[in-house]
Amino acid sequence: MTAEFALKAALGASSAFDVVSAGLIEAPHEIVPFVENYLAGKGQDISGHQPTKLSTAMLERADLAVAMGTEHQGRIEQAFGHRLPLFSEIAYDSVEALLDVDQVIPDWRRNEVAAAAYGCSVIDYIFDGMPGFVGRMPSYLGKTGP
Repeated sequence: MTAEFALKAALGASSAFDVVSAGLIEAPHEIVPFVENYLAGKGQDISGHQPTKLSTAMLERADLAVAMGTEHQGRIEQAFGHRLPLFSEIAYDSVEALLDVDQVIPDWRRNEVAAAAYGCSVIDYIFDGMPGFVGRMPSYLGKTGP
């Protein structure tokens, strides 16, 4: 979801691209308050966001689909037969896994300070990577298939 909002902001309102995000779990899922608040601080109102589960149809329609982490990349390849580039490959020209907060801070629900610090660092990483992502995006368009 963060990458969706960051890319929309980077491309601007007049972009011809339809930017959407989708996850691997059934919607709806919880958006924790620190994420909503931190994104609001970046000028992003996510209050109307509707979580969507990734589907074969979405992947087949996409000009570019991207996995955020290596675990997601592997699960998408196994479930859908599509090997997606990682966000870091496009944005930073490097392979870096973006780990979910529960992978880094197992007790994240009880350790809100550490969870928020990690989550905000990931949000910053995504927003900071958008200039590189937009610049390299043309060379990845149309390469989402199996």
